[in-house]
Amino acid sequence: MNGYFNAMQGKGFSYESTASVRKMDCPYCGFSFSLVYARAVACRGCSKAYYGCSKVRCARCDAEFPLRSSNDVNSLVQERVLSDHIAGVIRNDLDSRGITVLNR
Repeated sequence: MNGYFNAMQGKGFSYESTASVRKMDCPYCGFSFSLVYARAVACRGCSKAYYGCSKVRCARCDAEFPLRSSNDVNSLVQERVLSDHIAGVIRNDLDSRGITVLNR
């Protein structure tokens, strides 16, 4: 794990909290971004992001790939924990702004 994760973990932050802001690289175009950025930009408007999608979309080339392709996700359990965590972040943000997401 990288120094950032270790420092955040030492302060009591969980794996899923730190993983959602760590950088990941698109396997297609090489663009480096965080999952929070991807959900806010590339996944905007997709109801699956609200309900715990286990994929991520590149904001540069629009390719979609599984979270488990990240170096920080080592199992299906970690993938599910991270996708549920980031869905909660998205839900809280949208709910706080009064935005309703319909299941598509």
